[in-house]
Amino acid sequence: MKKYLIAIAFCIMIVSVFAHEYILLAAKFRVNEGDILEMHLFVADGLNIQIERPYQKPQTLSFELLTKNGKTDLSNSENGTLPILTRKVDFTGGGLLHSERNYARISLATDKFFDYLIEDHLDGIAGKVDKTKKEQKERYTRYIKSLVQSEKDYSDTMYKTVIGQKFEIVLLDNPYKLAVGGTLHAKAYFNGSPIKGKIITARNRIGSEPASVVTGRTDANGNCTFKITRKGDWVLHATHMIPCPDKSDSDWESFWASYSFGIVD
Repeated sequence: MKKYLIAIAFCIMIVSVFAHEYILLAAKFRVNEGDILEMHLFVADGLNIQIERPYQKPQTLSFELLTKNGKTDLSNSENGTLPILTRKVDFTGGGLLHSERNYARISLATDKFFDYLIEDHLDGIAGKVDKTKKEQKERYTRYIKSLVQSEKDYSDTMYKTVIGQKFEIVLLDNPYKLAVGGTLHAKAYFNGSPIKGKIITARNRIGSEPASVVTGRTDANGNCTFKITRKGDWVLHATHMIPCPDKSDSDWESFWASYSFGIVD
């Protein structure tokens, strides 16, 4: 635990004003039955950590652990719990944690909004922006997933479970069966359908070393691939934006998806 906190401390730095990402990171992604599973929820720009969030009951629409034994509802956790989850491991195989956050809102000056669109690979939005407006109002939701592995039990397919999140990243390979040099296949969905042409960013961190970053663009079936270049913590992230259906609320609505896991071999 102490080494984990030291590693996180090295990663804290000034992050982009545009950072909306929430990521779940495990103190250990590989665990054994009887261990304590410790999950931390961070606001981050990639793997540059801004702040750790406690469990926020009013802002959390869902929080659940899926294993081959079934579903465990975690949404009744005590408000303010930090880290967000500390739980005895009572399963073998994959443990898929997922959470959905309620709307958050932000306003940006229009010139800054264009910078944000570039930074987060939000293709096709710039041409729809009303440049006569001084600011752009946005509401956004976050869809967060994380996969941990208990024991050397690879008999399940938790990694590729489709939760049904409005914007969702799904793994098509079990990352705990991959080693450095392997290839990870992933898929992105929006409103239940594969989304084409979406940039997914894969980031990796080992201790206090700088994070590595690669991107992939989904094909017509919503699929893309990433080379596993290093051990350590990995996070896949993507952002999708549409004009807000409720113009009385915001100009834009965006959806932020992340999926974290570890590579140890």
